[in-house]
Amino acid sequence: MSKLMRIPIVAIALAVHAMTVCAQDPPASAAKPAEKPQASLHRSWKPTGKWKLQAQPRPAAAKGEPAPATKTAAAPASTASSDGPSSSVESNTPKTVVVSPATPTVPAAQAVIPVGHGDCDCDYWIVSSRGCDGATVPADACSCLSFFHRTSEQNLVREPGQAFLASVRPDRPVCFVVHGSYNRWRDVVAESRKIHHWLRCANRGNPLQVVFFTWPSDGNMPILLPVEIAILGRRSGAHGVYLAKLATQLPPTQQVCIVGHSHGARAAVAALHLLGGGALEEGLVLPVGCTCPPRLRAVLIAAAIDYDWLNPGQRYGQALVVPERVLLMRNSRDSWLTMYPARKWSGERALGKDGLGQDDRLALGPLGAKVVELNSAEFTTWHHSFSDFHQRPELATAMLPYVYFQEDPHPAGAAPAITPVPTPVSVTPPASPHAAPEEKRTATE
Repeated sequence: MSKLMRIPIVAIALAVHAMTVCAQDPPASAAKPAEKPQASLHRSWKPTGKWKLQAQPRPAAAKGEPAPATKTAAAPASTASSDGPSSSVESNTPKTVVVSPATPTVPAAQAVIPVGHGDCDCDYWIVSSRGCDGATVPADACSCLSFFHRTSEQNLVREPGQAFLASVRPDRPVCFVVHGSYNRWRDVVAESRKIHHWLRCANRGNPLQVVFFTWPSDGNMPILLPVEIAILGRRSGAHGVYLAKLATQLPPTQQVCIVGHSHGARAAVAALHLLGGGALEEGLVLPVGCTCPPRLRAVLIAAAIDYDWLNPGQRYGQALVVPERVLLMRNSRDSWLTMYPARKWSGERALGKDGLGQDDRLALGPLGAKVVELNSAEFTTWHHSFSDFHQRPELATAMLPYVYFQEDPHPAGAAPAITPVPTPVSVTPPASPHAAPEEKRTATE
């Protein structure tokens, strides 16, 4: 065999040998030293506004790997490692560090509260009228409504209507929450947890039964947006009859508050109008013999209805007859309600943006004294979404007298005083015990 032919044969043999060696397991002496596990940090939110940074325990060493060295009371400040120079390793005991101007430290034994839920329970109901036609009023509201009970973060169970009625306790207020348009079912499931936490943690320790009322608010015509908004508005009002009928089936001494946002406020107003003996434009009325809850209050958030619809003789002229108090949480800078007059050629101002005028209060007479207005523009700016409201604990505080039926609510015509809660953006050292307390800024309008 010539020398020219031997060269490629030798090269092929060397390549095969190299591949065989690489495919074998490396010797134990050449094993790559295990990397030191680092303590991972996670943030958890506690409703008091304190951020926690908690070091997690180190993971257990894998089989065959040396356990990471830890500091003990008798150990020196640094220990030698097998793969490099000596280094200091922290203890395996979890530590808790609190970033808060008021409280610099918290004992390590204090429990870490899950993100977004705090120490408030997770027990509420979702009642859906998405399967109802909105054209008739059944004798039993539970016949077409669907009921879902959430008892934990991941547990949402469908229950019969009688189970819901049996769960209602007369000694605790019931708060119905009605969403606006363009909310799909999955949106309701996701947002209900946040809103429940917003309401419950605003008044810790006081019981409250929260019920989310959802109606068919899905939108499918983005090109014909003004037409679709008008359709959804009429639909929300029509489905208010199921909310009103459900309220009449609660215990006769039940305290009830209805909270509605945008077109959900229209459903709430329609329910109040029916409970006050009125009829809807579709001719819907409550069946004879229905009993209105003896104590009823309402909160209308960014209400997408005409400013004069609550006046006597107007579309919902009976809505203020039965409630004790109504909080009108409007937004004078609402961008969506600014376009509200475009829904029809004549155009009308939105109640959720401009509130009641002087002429409206004169027309309402004594009924107008029940309505208290609060301009939320300082907290929500130009936003209209429900999430921009339920992210602000100050607004939940303003709702406490209405949701929890606290006595002596705000005087008629006077806006409740609420103090903005600043959002922490940096770590602030603890205040000196001799420092003067910071003066609170109160926003009223």
